[in-house]
Amino acid sequence: MNVKYQIILCIILITFCITSLSAERNKIGKGKFEAYNGYRYTEAKSLDDANGMKLFLNRNRERKPPAHDTPASACSCKCGERNDESRIVGGNTAMINSYPWMARLSYFNRFYCGGSLINDRYVLTAAHCVKGFMWFMIKVTFGEHDRCDDSIRPETRFVLRAISQKFSYSNFDNDMALLRLNDRVPITDHIRPICLPSNKAETYVGKSGVATGWGTVREDGKPSCVLREVDVPVISNQDCIAKTNYTAKMITDNMMCAGYPGVGQKDSCQGDSGGPLIVERSDKRYEIMGIVSWGNGCARPSFPGVYTRVTRYLDWIHENAKDGCFCNK
Repeated sequence: MNVKYQIILCIILITFCITSLSAERNKIGKGKFEAYNGYRYTEAKSLDDANGMKLFLNRNRERKPPAHDTPASACSCKCGERNDESRIVGGNTAMINSYPWMARLSYFNRFYCGGSLINDRYVLTAAHCVKGFMWFMIKVTFGEHDRCDDSIRPETRFVLRAISQKFSYSNFDNDMALLRLNDRVPITDHIRPICLPSNKAETYVGKSGVATGWGTVREDGKPSCVLREVDVPVISNQDCIAKTNYTAKMITDNMMCAGYPGVGQKDSCQGDSGGPLIVERSDKRYEIMGIVSWGNGCARPSFPGVYTRVTRYLDWIHENAKDGCFCNK
């Protein structure tokens, strides 16, 4: 074994040890799609065997940093446009490339969270998808529908920096993060940013939102290979507290509830974390109003999904993602 690969192996072994210690510290098993104290969450899985270590090394030996940074575009794109012409628990399989802003997050080459492209440089996701993670090991995939289809090579980037809000697993408040990518993402028919809200005072109460992701199709199930979608109505925080089993201490102003109290059946689930809850605007384009955050189980009648309220962080998002190219149409 030459010196180059000895160095790589040492780095990977150190990384593996740090990840294992972090998992022990947090008492959370990395990479398991399960309920933690009754709540959904998504964590990546570290390599835990020699075969996995060899596979990781083989896959990453040829990975090189980009030779140059792709120049900024003219920003003359349109955000929030679905590809309807090409056209989750209790949901349906989405049409191929119907949601061109969808991003898939992988850690050590294992899928674990979702995200949303907001400009050609940044992805919006949940803070619990990056807290305690080595962000440089997060791979972000774009323009993808069937994540299990190895015959298609989607556009991929790696995370250069993760910027998160002050988040804690104790209450899941401020569950939001920005991922700065190592290179710009080309804006195409299959890859396009989602629009950010323009009205900070919008509550979206009563409006129907669409949650998308590759998460489990039922509680404690297996993640989906294909992107799925589910329609859920937004509930006021007051009704979420009064008509469900959530309490006032659990639902903060930075959160929003969406689902069917007393009915359940439709909901986001484990693995959908970090993905978007979007709403159609009057101009038929879509904007992101929530980020899949947490919930007690999945699709339970008394526990709708809880999402991070994007309008509470608009200034923070624009300030920290300003070196990216936002669509100007």
